[in-house]
Amino acid sequence: MYFSTSTLLLAALAPAAIIASPVDADLTPEGVPKITSISFSGNGCADPGSAKTSATVLDGTLSTSFSTFKGDSSSNCQIHLQASGAGAGWQVALKEATYHADVTLKPSTSLSFFTTSFWSQDASVTATLKSRIDCAGSDIKDSVTVKQSTATPVWSQCTGDAGYPGILNVNFRPAVTGNEGAYNVKSASIKFEWRKC
Repeated sequence: MYFSTSTLLLAALAPAAIIASPVDADLTPEGVPKITSISFSGNGCADPGSAKTSATVLDGTLSTSFSTFKGDSSSNCQIHLQASGAGAGWQVALKEATYHADVTLKPSTSLSFFTTSFWSQDASVTATLKSRIDCAGSDIKDSVTVKQSTATPVWSQCTGDAGYPGILNVNFRPAVTGNEGAYNVKSASIKFEWRKC
């Protein structure tokens, strides 16, 4: 659904199943989980410095700005993230994602946003958040905000004494299908959730 305002707010298309064990959204580890390494890969952020974040801790939301994450078909930018210091006995997962983008769509065109997260220690287990903008009427040319969330996040390994959850990989990927369209992703943010294990 499209609204003629300057900002679109879209939820995920298909909410996932209910989590088996309830999680306290306000739960945070005793230690400060400091980011020790962060890098980017993918054709949407291939140029050095084209993706930037100022985040230093892994305890809430991490925002990334982009300068070359644009196209008229599909591209991706993947974040590779490590942290330590959370203390022992914790797990962390990506819970929400938000995109800010300039979008142009012709009638009979859709723009989908896919956010896939996984931990390198068990790369076959993934969670993908999905949202879509459909242009069914007149042309869309607007700045949009797309929000996604999941009820079934992929949890890290249980932290040991060093508070190291593993290597988190988050892949952002917009994709245009149909007649004609383009996107220019200005920034994306991811929100984390912690639980005891």
